[in-house]
Amino acid sequence: MDWGTLLSTFGLVFIAELGDKTQLAVVTQTCKYRRPWAVFLGASLALTGVTAIGAVGGQVLGQIVPAEALRAVAALAFAVMGVLVGREALKTASGSLAAECPLVEETSAAGAMCRSWDWTAFGSTLGLLFVAELGDKTQLAVFSLAGRYGTPWVVFAGGALALTLVTALGVVGGEGLCRIIPERVLLWVSALAFAAMGLLMGLGIV
Repeated sequence: MDWGTLLSTFGLVFIAELGDKTQLAVVTQTCKYRRPWAVFLGASLALTGVTAIGAVGGQVLGQIVPAEALRAVAALAFAVMGVLVGREALKTASGSLAAECPLVEETSAAGAMCRSWDWTAFGSTLGLLFVAELGDKTQLAVFSLAGRYGTPWVVFAGGALALTLVTALGVVGGEGLCRIIPERVLLWVSALAFAAMGLLMGLGIV
């Protein structure tokens, strides 16, 4: 194991992703679904997959699919999520949204079961982050490091560990917000965040 390569990749990716759209998406998905494990695993799987692609052939993908097309698809995904979350916020405001997961004590059996898993949260997080990270600066950095050091799997391990930690921090942050901010406010904030991120990605700013 080349620990120098592992640590340098970990540090670079971790710093690059702190506060980035990836972590913002994880926070908003956690606030929306309130299924921390489903969001964490979906995001981790998506980011690990993108990192693996970057480690073994990110440049090939970039040659097949234009960067502009990847950015447009990611921007559309964020915009659509913003609209969907905004619709849920409207339903919540009108009182017509039936809570699938009532806010019960986490220590109770019902609370533990309710907060344990949700395939919609898992699938939407996986798809959103996978599309958003294709061709992103982190994937390109992983590809460059793999070519520089000649050890793609060590670079992959460092990048995947960094992204998993960033994801965990985002989930914890989302859980914290869920405890202190009303659900309707969280939904509106999430909708606006997704819409803004989609606009910025569409304009090529992020």
